[in-house]
Amino acid sequence: MGLLMSLTWVTAVQADDAVALTSIDQVPDGVEVRGKQIAAYTWDDKQGKNLLVLAEQVSERDDDGTQSAFVYAAQYLIDGNRPKRVWMLYDDVQHCEFDAALRFDRTATKVTDLAGDGITQATVGYSRTCTSDVSPNEFKLIMHVGKSQKYRLRGVDRVGAAWWDEEAGALRGMPLPKDCSVAGQQALVSQYKEQGTELPLPGCYSDEKDFAKAPQEYLAFMRQHWFALMQKQDSEWSQTQVQPQEPTDEDDTAP
Repeated sequence: MGLLMSLTWVTAVQADDAVALTSIDQVPDGVEVRGKQIAAYTWDDKQGKNLLVLAEQVSERDDDGTQSAFVYAAQYLIDGNRPKRVWMLYDDVQHCEFDAALRFDRTATKVTDLAGDGITQATVGYSRTCTSDVSPNEFKLIMHVGKSQKYRLRGVDRVGAAWWDEEAGALRGMPLPKDCSVAGQQALVSQYKEQGTELPLPGCYSDEKDFAKAPQEYLAFMRQHWFALMQKQDSEWSQTQVQPQEPTDEDDTAP
């Protein structure tokens, strides 16, 4: 049986810039998967048929009570009888004394052809934390282009950025920033001094240094993608914090 026959085609997922992604549930022999596979996709570009696999794992607690976790991602070129790895991503938290977690945000997974030249960019995003409370996690959004080009936005997400104030009967917390420049964040801090001044603020990244020599369209895409992800997180988290309404007499009455 040929190599490609081992792929199980499941469904097409959203693509960007005419790059069609197909989700698969079984990767071919020769593709390394570390941890539990949570997603795998294939697509075609100028280089041929590509495969992206995502995996993650959280360990049981060690004898000393600490916990470890990791995420793993890799892009392969399906060429001939053996897949060739283009790049690999591995990040972990080791011996966390609290709760360790690394999780991919699957809505962050995008494959683009921003220059329209048939050379694609693969972008993934994930959260990373070792904490004992509910607070914003470290978040990384990473674009890979071929074997050696990597561009990152690193900051914090919106988990725990808002909470329900019983006395006020409303959500409290600093709103999602619209500008992650230092000046933009400081301007927002000046309006919410009680929330502290540590940067980056929840929902922002630290800097754009990785893009100093990158094509302009790469940074434009990553900025837009980052804010779209944070907007989604902000909305979902806020919904979990909204105070439920008290049941009325009508609600208590059986039909």
